[in-house]
Amino acid sequence: MNKPILCIGTYAQTPFHMEKIGRNVFCIEELCYCIVQNAFLLDEESFGDDLFEWIEKECSLVKLADELKGMASKKCSVAALAGTILDYVGYNTRKEIERTESILRENAGMDIYSKKLARADFLMRSEKYSMAFKEYEFLLENTPDIDLSIRARIEHNEGVMYARLFLFDRAAELFMKAYEDGKNEESYMQYLAALRMKMSDEEYVKFVAEDKQAYETSLELEKKMDEYSDLYAASDDNHVIGTLGVYKAEGKMHEYYEKIGELTESIKSKYRETVKEKTVGSRR
Repeated sequence: MNKPILCIGTYAQTPFHMEKIGRNVFCIEELCYCIVQNAFLLDEESFGDDLFEWIEKECSLVKLADELKGMASKKCSVAALAGTILDYVGYNTRKEIERTESILRENAGMDIYSKKLARADFLMRSEKYSMAFKEYEFLLENTPDIDLSIRARIEHNEGVMYARLFLFDRAAELFMKAYEDGKNEESYMQYLAALRMKMSDEEYVKFVAEDKQAYETSLELEKKMDEYSDLYAASDDNHVIGTLGVYKAEGKMHEYYEKIGELTESIKSKYRETVKEKTVGSRR
């Protein structure tokens, strides 16, 4: 059992909106959690006078607010400001604090475009697709001389997000653009995979049969699909589903519903853990 954490300050009547991550926080501990979990998304704008005023008035932490204002007036780094908040509150471990400060220091050395690219990649990996799309589109629209390899990387990642949203038409378009700009075979394979998902079997076979490159790449794609299929067949999830089918077919309804209950509780438990990790303490 983890040791209890002694909360400090007061619970805010008015939340502080963290613009960079699109979240409201209601107490200083929530702020610390968000800083640590989203360090890659934060910059100088995230630690301004509005935050210091909120800490002073809403959280009743006058001493901390005064210290932060003094540091800001001396042009202290974002890493130093974040570290001061985290150290003062004591909500996070020393390892988490050091990691957060390291990320913020590294971010400070990047130009605005490198920051936005790194932030967009982080958002995509975190499945915050709407925010990731905005960052990627900003880069594409505001850097006319953008390197083709970077453009291809952005287009590929956008294709990945569209595919995960089951928008395979758009995903195929982006993967093809990425291939045309970057000549990366992985983008072309993902292009075929998106087509495979959106076309009927007859349409897809006809398409790859009429194009030598598509045909040769499709063979490699099918090989990978078979490998993934084998992995799923050996997975616990597939085993559970198979067991349910057997119980139902044999009329063992007690065992069937018992297994359904276990599966439901497992899904609920995973969901609670996900919510705890991503939105702990969030009260909107």
